[in-house]
Amino acid sequence: MIKNAAGNRRLIITKNLIMMLVLLAVILMAVFAWYTNITEVTASQSSISASAAEGVELALPTADGKFPTSNDAWTNDLNFSDSGFLKNLVKDITSDGEQFVMPNFEAAKGLKQGRQVITDDVWVEGLSSKTALTNNQVNDDDQYNYISFDFYMRSKSDVINITGDSYLAAGSELGVKEDGTVDKDAKGNVTSKKLLTGANVYRKSTYGGGTGKTPFSSDAIVGAMRVSLQCTPVSSVSNGTEALSGTPQLKLLWLPRPDIYLNTDDDQTKWELTTGVKTTSELADETYVHSFYNGNTLVTVDGVQKTEVGLTNLTGVKKGLTAGTYSDADVKTVAGTTDPAYFAVSKAANESSLGTTLGYYPTLAQTKNVASDAPSSSKSIVFTNDQNEEFTGYYVYKMTLNLWIEGEDAEARRSMNKGIFSLVLNFGTA
Repeated sequence: MIKNAAGNRRLIITKNLIMMLVLLAVILMAVFAWYTNITEVTASQSSISASAAEGVELALPTADGKFPTSNDAWTNDLNFSDSGFLKNLVKDITSDGEQFVMPNFEAAKGLKQGRQVITDDVWVEGLSSKTALTNNQVNDDDQYNYISFDFYMRSKSDVINITGDSYLAAGSELGVKEDGTVDKDAKGNVTSKKLLTGANVYRKSTYGGGTGKTPFSSDAIVGAMRVSLQCTPVSSVSNGTEALSGTPQLKLLWLPRPDIYLNTDDDQTKWELTTGVKTTSELADETYVHSFYNGNTLVTVDGVQKTEVGLTNLTGVKKGLTAGTYSDADVKTVAGTTDPAYFAVSKAANESSLGTTLGYYPTLAQTKNVASDAPSSSKSIVFTNDQNEEFTGYYVYKMTLNLWIEGEDAEARRSMNKGIFSLVLNFGTA
């Protein structure tokens, strides 16, 4: 009986977690990366919602994990508040947006360099929150490496985009104070916004702030955040179970905060945060790129051992890592990198305001297609309301949102423990 109760609890939590899609999501996190000693990961005080423009609707799986055939379940706005669920949230991980890899490391060489990945060693697949919270292993509920969850989108248009006003902002930039509250004036304007560096920052990092060094906020964890979206068209639904058209396709890999860089030193009091990194800055070739590792799989085919890159569904030894580096040529051209169509880096409308203007941060600033190619059969899926009215004619998609701290990023450090951030994704049609 206890095991069944735990399973039901995890199903309910997973349903709520899908709200991580997200309009104004404020998440309190503590993180560590493979550059430093291991510390526990905690999170609390979550306020999350999701939004879509007219013509796009969103829905969650039902409480028992089924497809939402009730028309009343579909909405332009999804809201979620303080579930108490987001604890032990993020551990080390590196990813290309689809494959999540935990490598092995050399011994730490100090706080400046930290632990380095051993590229010819074995590796393991990262554990997602979706897996940890829906399997029958209660002891792994707080051991996942990254957040991953499913939701659905539908539209009369077969093309759905993420829009350029999407963004990732630090809690300080939104005025979230130490106690989680926000001050506003009589007109509703936020008056408690702060920059990420300075003597009186919110959530001051325990690193940095030594003689001649400016203190910085742990909210700068946003510099290491990554977001990816995978899409699978839904072709039909039977008894609450959807039939999918093909396999999940990566539609978006997003580096939302290239304007932030953490400068490290073997003396932790000398760590400094550089904000306002522009596309023309010397640091741009490092901060405006996404560096990661793919895991290789050694498999035996007809008695011959071969290496497959980036595949985790093959039977074989998971050994060897291949480094990758992406950049977004529409934002910043960086030599030696590749530019997949699905990769995006945020950019600022006014770069001179970065790091100097309260509440100013870059946005996605471009439109990316995240759902398309649904079969015409999906338009026959029947949705009913409480009056047994039927609604059809929608292109329907199953989406997976992945959210992680990229261990290869300089900002993925213990100095960022308990940083608050807000992720906002907005959707619309072509």
